[in-house]
Amino acid sequence: MKLYLSILVALLSTASMGLAQAPRAATITGKIHNPPAREIEFGYRSSLSPTRSEHLVVLDSENRFALTFPVPRGTLVMGRYKDPQPPKWRWLEGLRSFVFGPRAQLILFVEPGDSLHIEMNEGRFSSSPEFSGQGADNNRFIAEILPAYLDYRPDYEGLELEDFIRQADQRRQDEFEWLAKGREKYALSAGFIDYATARFNYEWANEMISYPTHYRFANDHDNRDITSEYYDFLQDIPLVDEKAIGTSEYRTFLTRTLDWELDKERLKPPTLSEMYDFSGLELSDADQIQLDSLYEKEGRRPSLSKMVDLSALGLSDSEQIQLESLYENRRSLRLSERFDLSKFDLSDAAIAQLDSFYERSDKSYGTAKSSGYESSSIDTMGTRVVFHLPMEEELEGTGERVPLSELLDWSELSLSAAAVARLDSLYEQRRSLKLSEKLDLSEFGLSEAAQAQLDSMYAAPWMRRISFGGKRYALAKQKLDGKVLYWFLAGELINGFERGHTDFALVHERWEEFKETNPYPEYNEAIEAALTKALVLQPGQPAPDFTLDDLDGQPVSLNQFKGKAIFIDFWASWCGPCISDLPYIQKIKAEMAEQPVVFLNISLDDDEAAWRKAIAKHEIKGVHLRAAGWSADVAKAYSISSLPSYYVVDAQGRIAERLRVLDDTQGIVAIIAESTKAAGG
Repeated sequence: MKLYLSILVALLSTASMGLAQAPRAATITGKIHNPPAREIEFGYRSSLSPTRSEHLVVLDSENRFALTFPVPRGTLVMGRYKDPQPPKWRWLEGLRSFVFGPRAQLILFVEPGDSLHIEMNEGRFSSSPEFSGQGADNNRFIAEILPAYLDYRPDYEGLELEDFIRQADQRRQDEFEWLAKGREKYALSAGFIDYATARFNYEWANEMISYPTHYRFANDHDNRDITSEYYDFLQDIPLVDEKAIGTSEYRTFLTRTLDWELDKERLKPPTLSEMYDFSGLELSDADQIQLDSLYEKEGRRPSLSKMVDLSALGLSDSEQIQLESLYENRRSLRLSERFDLSKFDLSDAAIAQLDSFYERSDKSYGTAKSSGYESSSIDTMGTRVVFHLPMEEELEGTGERVPLSELLDWSELSLSAAAVARLDSLYEQRRSLKLSEKLDLSEFGLSEAAQAQLDSMYAAPWMRRISFGGKRYALAKQKLDGKVLYWFLAGELINGFERGHTDFALVHERWEEFKETNPYPEYNEAIEAALTKALVLQPGQPAPDFTLDDLDGQPVSLNQFKGKAIFIDFWASWCGPCISDLPYIQKIKAEMAEQPVVFLNISLDDDEAAWRKAIAKHEIKGVHLRAAGWSADVAKAYSISSLPSYYVVDAQGRIAERLRVLDDTQGIVAIIAESTKAAGG
């Protein structure tokens, strides 16, 4: 709590110093003939922030509207009617969609200084908007290509590599042909041309880098035709492109590309400085880098003679050197030597094949756990071994050590059976080395106390210190530069705050570092706005009240449940992870059945029928409310940017915890139990 208060004071002090000059604005006016609703919601993503900004306009008595909003650079604006068509007229809207196609969103492009006017007729027949004012030609072009642009929906089921590449390249070629013709027909602005160029390029790049994942999901196995050469396409598109700032495709491309780079490194063990916190030692940043490098060379796999007294074997000097070489080149453990495979009921031949596949896949494996798995199984259809396990099961080690002699190639050195047995015994009883015994630390100039502290840290259990997408954040600092770097890092920090990251202190630490070097004040302001909003949702703060209708159409407010703990579940019928979490929620409900706890399920379904059907199908218990879509006030109040999202509210109406995952059901039960305490208790 002290951390949050100190941050809030700092923010207020910063705000009092004055804000940077506000960015330029754009104005959209319009008149809608025969509107299907009185309210239109306009949303866009500013180049200053990865999050979506939204504005609600209400048509006046003559069906007109006007909206002015800040735009630092050109951006797409999406408009949609809010809650169109009363129930008795929905059949007519369905008929209209069947005959003329679904009513598309209004997709516009505006730049600083634009004053765009729209005229639309939303009668029973489809119509195109008419544009006038500054920016009109840009939007005439969008309206012209929009049907063909939106019609592109790749089907990845059975879509093999060559066909996909041909399809993606053709799509990109078509888009640039549209743009070339548009430049001849319309007076497209330079800003719009830059925007469209970036969008088409990075849209293509996103498709390319996402193909392996899309293929796997559509076909339930990896595409083995994808080689490392496939990713050569990344050389054809710049990683740093300042003109692309503000396009959602560019940010997505950077995120996926950096994650791909990290995924290639996923099998590499963490560096020493990732395992232990050296901040209290007498080590500079350069020293830490050098220590990491030394550990990789000598500490990761120390020589045999450092762990075992080889003189006990009676070997000559040349034989000891040969044995050290054999040990350095020892084979890795087979999969069947690492894990207990008995639960998979495999024959000896099947185990041998599995070991062979594991070796060919660079000793890569993964695990997938789901409540939907009734039994354990092994998948080798992809590029690595994947263990599929029910939620309650774990992948266990063999519990047996493989003798050292079985890991060595004895073709170049012949020892007696007695010497080999003695070596195995010595290796079995080898001692753990201190870090100072593995490495020569004298060059770092550490005091005896600091060296002893380093040895003590190394002897303790470790865990990766980098979280909150920290590796991506660190890699971005290596790969990006200039304004693109600070724009991307600002987005990472904003996401960290807005998504209620569990390691709030670490996100804030990175924010403090960011401020020291960031030369763009507009990014600081965007992050401060996200932080201010995030502080409102930290544990101990009052939970925002809301009122929504339940299944019977009766209004339900959060405040009416004061005195009880409340488990809030933001979900939707179309959200796969939400449905996958239901077994966890059922366990939590069973544990808390006799306690004063309310389970409040808030759906973001636009489709009321789908909401009701999902509740019945999955037999979801509790109080059911619906808030139509991401733009609902309650979704904004609780900063919901992804589903599922969970909050625990205590009996005093304060936020107790924001939850991202539910696999630790006992820990969550403990949080809820603590939250049931009555006010003042």
